[in-house]
Amino acid sequence: MMLSPAQGLSVLALTLTPLAAATAVASDQSLIDQYCSGCHQASDESGSWSRISQQRKTPEGWDMTVARMQVMHGLELPNDARRDIVKYLADTRGLAPEESETQRALIERRLNRIESFDHPIYQEMCARCHTGGRAQLQRRSQGEWEHLVNFHIGQFQTTEYQSMARDRDWFGVALDEIVPWLAETQGLTSEAWEAWQQAEPHEPEGEWQLWGHWPGEGDFYADVSVVAAEGEDAYRVALDGAFTDGRRLDGEGQAVVYTGYEWRARLTLNGRDFKQVLDLSREHPGGRIFDDHDDALGMQVTMLPQEAQAANLVASLPASLKAGERRRLVLLGHGLDKGEIDLGEHVTLRRVVERSAHRLVMDVEADSLLPTGWLPVTVGESSADALLAGYRQVDRLEVSPALGVARIGNDKTPPVSGVFTAAGYTQMGDETLPLGQVPVRWDVAPWDDIAERDEDVKFAGVMDAATGVFSPAGAGPNPQRQYNANSVGNLRVTAAVEGQPEIQDEAQLIVTVQRWNNPPLR
Repeated sequence: MMLSPAQGLSVLALTLTPLAAATAVASDQSLIDQYCSGCHQASDESGSWSRISQQRKTPEGWDMTVARMQVMHGLELPNDARRDIVKYLADTRGLAPEESETQRALIERRLNRIESFDHPIYQEMCARCHTGGRAQLQRRSQGEWEHLVNFHIGQFQTTEYQSMARDRDWFGVALDEIVPWLAETQGLTSEAWEAWQQAEPHEPEGEWQLWGHWPGEGDFYADVSVVAAEGEDAYRVALDGAFTDGRRLDGEGQAVVYTGYEWRARLTLNGRDFKQVLDLSREHPGGRIFDDHDDALGMQVTMLPQEAQAANLVASLPASLKAGERRRLVLLGHGLDKGEIDLGEHVTLRRVVERSAHRLVMDVEADSLLPTGWLPVTVGESSADALLAGYRQVDRLEVSPALGVARIGNDKTPPVSGVFTAAGYTQMGDETLPLGQVPVRWDVAPWDDIAERDEDVKFAGVMDAATGVFSPAGAGPNPQRQYNANSVGNLRVTAAVEGQPEIQDEAQLIVTVQRWNNPPLR
């Protein structure tokens, strides 16, 4: 099936789907010669084309470029060829891990971020229409950065007349100040990229353990099996896990690795569709799993190989125990299948639910005399002094994000949820002890007098008091509102610690209209 230009950027997410059709031809430059060299002239140097070879980008960046060629320039390209071209370009003209590190949040589609850059006017010049990180995930020669500025003027002809442009010589400033800075800080060549091209690619095939926190569901852990599939750097994924309250978590999916470390997968977890972005170059590969239709509903995850390593303790789910509390405790690491289990004199091990070399699941009970501080944790030869915190009360609460944006929606433009978390802290003398996420109750109220007058709480959506997930209202004119206005709103989100309602924190939530253009890199 051909991808019509009319479909445009709305199908970008589909084009990174790791299907078996991604074959070894993905690394063959003949595809560029076949589909791209009509406009991008091949040079005498093998594997080099005008414009293309003077840029480096992430897989998403190259996919957006190919989509633009289809939408704006009428390129006719079968879907399998599009996937293969993106794979080839990302592998041969991608970014090294050090080059993408500062913008992982953008790649992982973590919303509600506030950007900052080491240039006094870069944000005004380049980050008023799209994120500044979008350009930070590119590397170009100075001539190519100049071409990009010229492209903006030619393609988006009102650029110079918009806010933060008509008050200055935007074109001149872009060429004289922004381009030299980008060429210096994000030039085409770099030591990091040269080194990465010589490095051994990270091989994901094998058995892993994965853990994280699913908003609205809770902490979870899973065994992950990754096996090679048909196609270059293609894999099948199977997950077998559980939430810490004992509910099952099962899943499967397909993945492709780009540039030797950029893992992109489509997963189905407990019947729901997700995408997954991981950085395999880290000692503990990590990234994000997010809802295929609502980017806000996502979870940061960490992976660790199950293969035998020196005995160690890596993670605890949850991160803290409260005095007088009985609950399930999960410890993750290596070499956990042997030896005595010691959680200190004030924590009683009631039952071992599961025990393996890489995971220990227990029912434990903390007595009423549990001291505030780091609890000693020992399993066989492994011990950790700052892995599991004990506390009697929460002294401070911190809601994140401090400013959130949700979007109303419908079946054609799905809503974007508002997802909030609350981290607790307790004082141990002069030291502030992090407790991780603690049980709270959530509520919303008008942010200001205007929001109260317009009854934003009534119309904008519903906050789940137990989970901190805000579900926006439907899009379109609302006849119950003045002037038939949309169901937008300006809300105050409040979290209060269960059992300690006086310990609170708040955030602002702006519920706004749909976003119509949703490329992978916003």
